[in-house]
Amino acid sequence: MFSLKRISFAGIALIMMVMLYGCGNSGQEAKVDVELPVNPVRIADVSGSTEELLVLGYKPVITGNTDMANSLEITPILKKELPDVTPAGWFQTEVNLEAIIAASPDLILAGPTQEKIYDQLNMIAPTVRVPYGFNAFRERFAFVAEVLDKKAEMEAWLKVYDQRALILHDQITEITKEETFAVIEATEKEIRIYSRTGIADMIFNDLGLPIAPGTPEPDPWGGKVTSLEALSTFNPDHIILLSDNDQNVLDQSKVWSNLKAVKSNNIYRMTSRQNYNEAFFALGKEALLEQIAEQIKEHIKQ
Repeated sequence: MFSLKRISFAGIALIMMVMLYGCGNSGQEAKVDVELPVNPVRIADVSGSTEELLVLGYKPVITGNTDMANSLEITPILKKELPDVTPAGWFQTEVNLEAIIAASPDLILAGPTQEKIYDQLNMIAPTVRVPYGFNAFRERFAFVAEVLDKKAEMEAWLKVYDQRALILHDQITEITKEETFAVIEATEKEIRIYSRTGIADMIFNDLGLPIAPGTPEPDPWGGKVTSLEALSTFNPDHIILLSDNDQNVLDQSKVWSNLKAVKSNNIYRMTSRQNYNEAFFALGKEALLEQIAEQIKEHIKQ
C-alpha cells in the first residue's frame, strides 16, 4: 500500500515543475490500449478528471482529486457533489492501491504519474492511460471525453463556459478599459508572479484581461519566483492576490504599499488552496469564474 502524505504548497509547485517536463501538452491523441467496458458504472479516477467525469454524466467511485493540503480529503466541491466517494491520494503523487481494489472498479483512469504502476492497476480493472497532467485542463478533458464517447457533452460544456467568460470580459472591461492585471501568490517566504495556469490562465486566457507589462516569463509551473525589489518595476492596475493567511512577505513592505493597485485598493483576494483545488478542473473553474468576476465588478463599481 502506498502511503498518503500531507504536501506543502511549495512542495506542490516543485512536484509540478518536474512533472510538467514529462507530461505536458504533448498533443497525444486518445489511443486506448485496453478493452473498455461498454457502459462503465464504477470508474476509479486517479487521473485528475473527476470533475470532468461529472460533467460527462459519470460518478466515480474513487478519486485522486484531493485537497492540496491534505491528500486524505477530497476537495470541497467534490464533498458536495460526491459525498461518499473514496479518496485515493492526490493524483499527481502516490495513490492508494488497496483503496482502488476495495472500490471494485470496472474502469480505471490513470494519469502520467501512475505510469510505473500501470500494470498493477490494469490487473485490478481495464486501465486507460490519460497522457495529460495537472495543467493541461482542456487537453485532458478532450481526451477523456473521446475515450468515453462523450465529445458532444464536452463541447457543449466548453461552449457555455467560454460564452460566459466572454460576457464577463465585456462587463469588466467596459469599466476597466485597458487597465492591466497581475496574479501574485504570497507565502511567508516568497512571492510568485503567475502568467499561466490556474487562476492566471482564467484571468488572461478565459477572461482575456490585459496582462501587466513586466510580467516575468514563467517556469513550467506557470509563474516565477520574484524578489520584493523586482516588484518596484512591476506596477499593475489590479492584482489578484493568492494567500492562505495574512502573514506573508508582503507585510510591512514599502515596495508593496507603493504599488498602484495597492494604493487604489484594487486587490482581489483568493487563497492558494482555492487556486490549486478549483482553478484546474471543470466545476471549480465554473465557480471561480463567477467569484473572480463578481469581486472585480463589485469593487470597480464603488
